[in-house]
Amino acid sequence: MHAPKRFHLHGPLSVLILCSVLFAFQSPAQDAAPTEGRALYEVLKGFDLQGKASVSNLTLKKDRAEMVFTGDFYFAAPANGRVTGAVFIGSGSFKAAAPPISYEKEAMVRFINTDTAESDFRTAVLRFSDDTFEQIGKGMEAGAAAPDDARKLAAELEPRLLKETGANISARLLVSLANAESPGVFLAQFDKGSRGRFTYLVDPQTRLPSSVFGINGGEKVLLFSYAPYSYTNDMWIATYSEENFAKNQASYSDSFDLVAPLHYDMEIDVRNARKVLRTRMRIDFQSLADGLRAIPMDVNEGLTEFDNIRLKEAMRVTSARYEGRDIPCLQEDWESGLTILLPKAMKKGEKFSVEVALEGDFIDNQDTFLNCYYPQDNNGWYPKYGYLKRSTFNALFRHDKNDRVASIGKLVREGTWPDSTDGLTEFRMEIPVSFISFAAGKLVRHSDHRKLQFGEIDLDFYSVPSSVSSVKEDFILAEMGNVLNYFSEYFGAYPYPSFKATIHPFNFGQGFPTLLMIPRTDQANYAVFSFIAHETAHQWWGNIVAWRSYRDQWLSEGFAEYSGMLYTGFRDSMKNQRELIDDARYVLPFRPKTDRGIGKEKLAEIGPLILGHRLSTRNTMNVYSNLIYSKGALVLRMLHFLFSDPNTGSGQPFFDMMSDFVKQYQNQAASTEDFMRVAGAHFANTPLGKMFGLKDLGWFFQQWVFEAKLPSYRMEYRIEPGDNNSAVVTGTILQANAGPSWFMPLPVVFKFPGNQMGRAVIYANGPETAFKIPLPMKPNSVELDPDLWILSEKTETKKK
Repeated sequence: MHAPKRFHLHGPLSVLILCSVLFAFQSPAQDAAPTEGRALYEVLKGFDLQGKASVSNLTLKKDRAEMVFTGDFYFAAPANGRVTGAVFIGSGSFKAAAPPISYEKEAMVRFINTDTAESDFRTAVLRFSDDTFEQIGKGMEAGAAAPDDARKLAAELEPRLLKETGANISARLLVSLANAESPGVFLAQFDKGSRGRFTYLVDPQTRLPSSVFGINGGEKVLLFSYAPYSYTNDMWIATYSEENFAKNQASYSDSFDLVAPLHYDMEIDVRNARKVLRTRMRIDFQSLADGLRAIPMDVNEGLTEFDNIRLKEAMRVTSARYEGRDIPCLQEDWESGLTILLPKAMKKGEKFSVEVALEGDFIDNQDTFLNCYYPQDNNGWYPKYGYLKRSTFNALFRHDKNDRVASIGKLVREGTWPDSTDGLTEFRMEIPVSFISFAAGKLVRHSDHRKLQFGEIDLDFYSVPSSVSSVKEDFILAEMGNVLNYFSEYFGAYPYPSFKATIHPFNFGQGFPTLLMIPRTDQANYAVFSFIAHETAHQWWGNIVAWRSYRDQWLSEGFAEYSGMLYTGFRDSMKNQRELIDDARYVLPFRPKTDRGIGKEKLAEIGPLILGHRLSTRNTMNVYSNLIYSKGALVLRMLHFLFSDPNTGSGQPFFDMMSDFVKQYQNQAASTEDFMRVAGAHFANTPLGKMFGLKDLGWFFQQWVFEAKLPSYRMEYRIEPGDNNSAVVTGTILQANAGPSWFMPLPVVFKFPGNQMGRAVIYANGPETAFKIPLPMKPNSVELDPDLWILSEKTETKKK
């Protein structure tokens, strides 16, 4: 159980409490054997229509949506006595307002130019495991034949959802029924109206929002429409339930987890990887619910619909076994997941294992390093449960005898496969982590053993042969050690037994536990220093401490980006650190790119950091990286300023706080609220916290994390003479493009004769704030925030 959390919704004091919930799942009325489980799925998937009910002005209320129907419903054949679907033909209306959160309303307006979605419709296809049938099926004429149009609508729904979203709605219904979930799930797709085809989903256990759309902050209600020319779904609504709002309380999606994946024992065959990647694994689980019969898992989630990639190149299940017996494992074409059906109901706390084998054309078709093999998606090549769940791993690779493999964890052995000339490489990760990936092929390992501040460690860099590319491996190894040493001093000791990196041919990097995947970055310049440091920082921000939901990903990417800036200032120069800061600030006032040109709003005002990847849509294509990375880094930099001693400039209290955050959440997932709590407790004891009487940082997070403003600051001042050659600086701080109660401490730097310097901290509180600063002598210059500690669109100083 996690402690209750708080999640800000809209106004400065409006919060939604996030707490974990225990569910006692009851066993189904009839315990289904494995064959019955498959048979139940086939009934759900078949969606045969066998009954009819005519309605007039029937109102159906599902959470925040109201639907009105006049026409005919045709119902699915019962599955274990339950009707789980219907097709409607007639006329109807749909209405759903955006949630009462400013940025959610703005998100809807960008797609449909209004904050209330209203549409007529002439057809609707409904799938459900809740009480919908009891509401719409009164007076059903059993056995009534359905017209061809209705049967066609029923047959088209699931293949369309699979292709456009990756969601298997029949499998979702099966999980709901088999695990006796209450309340059940509801999905409806509407068409032939003013807004075309759109889909409404209410998933009380948050399974489809989390697994299919990566929306896992506890959102249960989605309203979306497919945009075929961009292969994306426009998310009109993604929010909590009406009950959550009424109670001012909700649960993170991980509160509904069914299992904990404790350990993976994997065998990965990359001998013919360019054609087929084969994997076999035993997954050790612990049940988190009573009566567990079905486990939904994610796989292939990173593959796109474009060019039929998710259809043609997906990892497909070839077998699933429990205690030596075959068991059903459901997976359809286009699906971004699979569902394991257990032969018996598991009790809460019970541990069990499942063996799964998969294969597919999953290796990237890159042609830069032809003899090297990389998964085209580093997360989607093996089945996972939940979001960033931690497991231990043992990975045994079978490969060409002349190839090498790099993966996470400690290298246990290299040699020859038993009874074969194939190569064998084994890695083991005994600390639970959230990710595993690999690189294989004609790689050359370069090694170094370093004595660092936290102890001795082996460093490895897997490069390509010099005949393929000339890489300065010694430089990269040296930087890996340098960065580990630096971050271990400021964020806490590196906890893993080894550290390695492998070259890859892509123009981005990724930081897995103990393993970096990076392009050729071997030039001694500030961009390279920052890049290697960013990816290494993910050992702390993302691996040692993971982010709890998509709303918290700035804790990983923003923190890693600022870590890269810090290291650059140490390794290279403060001048080049300033270049990185300038670059991060530069883009924020720009307009976003869209699929049809340039948008209207400023990047920084599209949405708050807690929107995570939802900031990236076809209307805001470059917003995610610029906010989660750049703004996230600059927000952390402002905290660095707030924690620093204004008299000495020492930032040690900031690093003490960051180290404590790592210590408190090591090997766990932290939320934004968790970080706010840790930072706030430390801030109350800082000089600035005491100076302004601030007991926590709720005000700061409300402004910079939960809202989307980009203020400007202007200091107008005059210097007046004081007694005994002293001086007094008086003036006004003007704050624009911020709320009426926006509060922010601001640094002021004074330069005096003889190269002397002084610092002061004043504050802006609302549009105008007067200040008065006594000085021991008249300054040569006065400047507001010359080091750009405070994020702004513009910062100016004007002498009156």
